[in-house]
Amino acid sequence: MININFDPKIVSYNKETKTFSINEKNVQFAIEYTATNPETGKSKLFVFTHSTGPEFDPSTKWIYRNNEGLILEVCNDPTMVKIAAKSYYDAKCPIIRAY
Repeated sequence: MININFDPKIVSYNKETKTFSINEKNVQFAIEYTATNPETGKSKLFVFTHSTGPEFDPSTKWIYRNNEGLILEVCNDPTMVKIAAKSYYDAKCPIIRAY
C-alpha cells in the first residue's frame, strides 16, 4: 500500500464531487492508497474501483473510493502515457514481426 500526503501543491480537491485528484507522475501506481492529511495526521484508505478509459489514453483516470463516499482519482500524465505506450509497442514489435 502506498501513502499519499495530501499536499495541496500536488493534490487538488473538488468539494462538490468530494474528489481528490493527483497526477500519476506524483505517485506510484497501487491498488490501494492510504491518504494522509499532514495537518491533522488522519488517514483514509482508498481502494481501486475502475478506470475511465484505456491504459494509454492521456485522459484516463484511475478511480479509487473510500467507505465515506470520497473519491481519489489518479490522472494519466500525457508525457508519461506517450513514453509508456512507446515502450510497450517497442517491446511487442519484435514478437509481432516474427509472425
